[in-house]
Amino acid sequence: ATAKLQAPLIQVERVDPAAPGGPPGPRALKRKYGPSSWDGQVPWERGSMMVPQVAESDVEEFIQQELDSFAPMTPRPLTMQEVLDMLDPQRIAKFLHVEVPIRMAERIRWIREIRNWQEIPELVEIEDAHVHVFRDFRLVQRKPTLDAFTAVVERAMQKQQPVRLKVSLAMHRLHTMRGEQFGSDLIDPWLDNFLLNCIGTEMLMSQYLACVNMNSSSAASTKPLAGIVDPDCDVAQICRETAMHVQEITEEHTGRTPKIEVKEFHDKAVPRFSYIPGFLRFIMTEVLKNSCRATAEVAKSDREVQKRPIEIIVCADDHEVAIRVNDRARGIPFGVGQKVWSYLYTTANKDKSISYATTATSLAGYG
Repeated sequence: ATAKLQAPLIQVERVDPAAPGGPPGPRALKRKYGPSSWDGQVPWERGSMMVPQVAESDVEEFIQQELDSFAPMTPRPLTMQEVLDMLDPQRIAKFLHVEVPIRMAERIRWIREIRNWQEIPELVEIEDAHVHVFRDFRLVQRKPTLDAFTAVVERAMQKQQPVRLKVSLAMHRLHTMRGEQFGSDLIDPWLDNFLLNCIGTEMLMSQYLACVNMNSSSAASTKPLAGIVDPDCDVAQICRETAMHVQEITEEHTGRTPKIEVKEFHDKAVPRFSYIPGFLRFIMTEVLKNSCRATAEVAKSDREVQKRPIEIIVCADDHEVAIRVNDRARGIPFGVGQKVWSYLYTTANKDKSISYATTATSLAGYG
């Protein structure tokens, strides 16, 4: 597997001044290049949420009307530069106050467009959780302080934690109950859109909470802070840390520990660029779990496992970082073809005694 990570066109560590009208503080750096907004408008000026006074008896009707109004709206994509331009909690809060309801309404619309979606228990739970998050964001005030808004974001993050598992189980249930009517041709693009929306929204909310903590923390930092973004992300080091973690998982589930080697190739400095370490760890974890599980299964002995090392090769130039993972576990059968990219396909051995609707394995995910 080869993953190519494009470095952002504009790399900065922080652009917000330390204090209004004052000189940049020790954590502030100047913008290196020009305007970052793709549409000529900075994201936090896209709009401002008006929070009306609604009687308790009218709240549910108001929320349904608002869902109908928000559903046709389009989420606003962000560049890495724009994320870094919103390190001030007030600034990113203003953006999220408009953006999160739009994204939640879009996901709710996608669920409700599935015929007889109420027959799928996981979809009912997901839809209900999304409506609650939409309701909280639509009714919360950002003034006089951000305390209430921060509490809403924290609750939303908690409600979103089980969503990816539940939506995976929901799609498997749909496929099992309705067959090819809900096959890969329908489920794969639906999940692509839904999960991309989920991941992007969770990233923005995590970034907001990190900015709030960063803003209130008096602890000194050895480098400029940028929320969950690392402006100087060491790709090879993250690969090493992830490799050790996946080795522990593999040993726990198979009793074997595949050998993983990390190699770096670069002309100048160690491969680094502005990125979100958590995302890179997640990607590498999933790729390495697949390689480690396959290696442990194909090897006939512990000694043979060590003769089948997994290689992680990290290469970089001035513009791109590339990561390649090589294993010796016989690869993907030619007959599988494009099915390997489907959410409904897995090479993992399934334990038929375990209900697919209640659990997933640490090595195989939800396949």
